[in-house]
Amino acid sequence: MKSALNINTSRGNNPIAIDLFCGVGGLSLGLSQSGFDVALKIEIEEISGRYAQYNSPESKVLYGGAKGDVRYFGRETIKSLSLRKDEVALITGGPPCQGFSLAGKQNVNDPLNELVLEFARVVNEIKPFAFLMENVPGITTAGSEKLRHAIRTLDKTFNICEPTKLNAWDFGVPQTRQRVFLLGIRKDFGTTPSMPAPTHLWVEKYSRALVPMTPNSWDAISDLPDVDDYDFLVSADRVPYDKQPFNDFQRAMRGIKGNFLNLVPPYKWDHSICTNCRLTQHGPDLLKRLAKLAHGQSDKTSGIRRINPMSLCSTIRAGTTKDRGSWSAPRPLHPFFDRVLTTRECARIQTFPDWFTFHPSKWHGNRMVGNAVPPLLASAIGSHILKLLGIDAKPTRSTLKRDDGLIRNDIQKAAESNYEGRKVSQKVFSWSPKKRRKRELQT
Repeated sequence: MKSALNINTSRGNNPIAIDLFCGVGGLSLGLSQSGFDVALKIEIEEISGRYAQYNSPESKVLYGGAKGDVRYFGRETIKSLSLRKDEVALITGGPPCQGFSLAGKQNVNDPLNELVLEFARVVNEIKPFAFLMENVPGITTAGSEKLRHAIRTLDKTFNICEPTKLNAWDFGVPQTRQRVFLLGIRKDFGTTPSMPAPTHLWVEKYSRALVPMTPNSWDAISDLPDVDDYDFLVSADRVPYDKQPFNDFQRAMRGIKGNFLNLVPPYKWDHSICTNCRLTQHGPDLLKRLAKLAHGQSDKTSGIRRINPMSLCSTIRAGTTKDRGSWSAPRPLHPFFDRVLTTRECARIQTFPDWFTFHPSKWHGNRMVGNAVPPLLASAIGSHILKLLGIDAKPTRSTLKRDDGLIRNDIQKAAESNYEGRKVSQKVFSWSPKKRRKRELQT
């Protein structure tokens, strides 16, 4: 059996990972929290790639055009970036899933389906210690032919576990989200790959279980600002926190030192300001229908479902980019307000820490969040892979600063979008905050 202990790379002692199809970086964030050094990320979509770079200044992100296209990526690209392919411990990524998604058209002829094979090509070319591919459950049905082909091209070099569906809620994510993972470990390691066992327990009622409990949806978001109380959030997206965190999960998401997840921000961050809190204004007809929804009920026309605060949130979905129709997925409805969740509330449900910043517009920001792998799930998988490889690694804190120039124009354009002139029609629940909080406690 090959040992991977005492790894020394050109960047330090932590094992290097490369994230293909990185999106905004949820999978990368979880892997870095587990101890991987995600040195390189690839993303063809310019906006998501730019925010991946902004949130991870310690990484090199190739984004937009040919440089962000995995079809042009290989060992020569790695060499040009002063990395050696023999020091790459993990290649990971989630090839585009629109052609496989059970929530979509399941188009077997979608040209993006071929990118599953491009992922396999890169892995075979670089031959890392291990690879990890993530996708929607539909890849085992609508995309089964492409998946089987990819596995056949990889199994000469890697021991590969069966495609495994993991429940995000089994790993501390307060959401009914399922994803399929394919893990392979290079045969010379002599290790049989497997998926991690659940790290958390989900039950709707209090339990004295010895394992950590997955928070419910209200546990996840109840300390975030009540955006309905701030008219300026129809055009702005940043507001001071107006409540203290109520539980360990909230303290972890806000980067407070000593939290149980050790999610200390990797760079200096203003703990007093909450970002991505732009308010959504619904039309009067939709607003009337939303007001009638009880917890767990859906609006038949829009598909918007009201969250049950004591249960898991429904799946946070992404929608599509402009080149694929600009389709916007319905966000869940707030448990107590007649509005959909803000981008930050969706990010909390996905277990993104509050210091992770998204595009200030709702359409781009929500798409980034919905496309991502929940970082807590990714972190659990990353820790499991490190154990399988025999690597002892701990997350490191970056000394680099984020480049505000990468997102400055986005913030300015969002602020100048003329939303200020629109009437705020979405004030909900006419009772006072004290009465509203009473309702929350009774639910």
